[in-house]
Amino acid sequence: MSDSIIHILDSKPRNFSMKSDVNTMKMNNFSYFRNSALHLVSIICILITCLFYFGCYSFTGGGNLPPHLKTVVIQITADNSGQGIPQFRDVLTQSLIERFRNDNTLTLVEQKGDAKLLTTITAISEATINLRQGEVESERKVNVTVKAELYDAVKKKNFISKDITNTQLFDVSGGIPAKNEAVNKALRQISEDVLLAVISGW
Repeated sequence: MSDSIIHILDSKPRNFSMKSDVNTMKMNNFSYFRNSALHLVSIICILITCLFYFGCYSFTGGGNLPPHLKTVVIQITADNSGQGIPQFRDVLTQSLIERFRNDNTLTLVEQKGDAKLLTTITAISEATINLRQGEVESERKVNVTVKAELYDAVKKKNFISKDITNTQLFDVSGGIPAKNEAVNKALRQISEDVLLAVISGW
């Protein structure tokens, strides 16, 4: 009789210990799954945030433009290059209008815009290309520099002021017409650079 009682008494702590171990394992498993779930939720939230951010950026294309700038007036380009060829300022002006209209980040207006784009052709220079001894010059290069300013008419200050230079080659045998076409090509490329500078806030 006493042996049975002792056996029963001895077995109770072992059963309690086993139950404790099981409970500990359950708690550890619960903690593990809870942490895994929280980790997964965090990853999903980060992914959703990234997709939302990049999706919005790609859709608007607004870059770093202040939100209050919605419209822009493009002023006729000034020409201080000393070349005396009105065609150059017309090419840049029209190219800017086309690019800004197609981009549509800022709406073009004729007056009272939130912003005003001013461009000035400051320099047009011609230079030789490095030649090896005995080579005959067949091409030259022309460098065109334009000063671009975006004036914030709402806050009454310049948002961007930047000098942009582009270089193009032309065939020497083509004479003045070939050189002028190279200048026009440079101006059209500069108009794209101006647009990128404006919408990115360079």
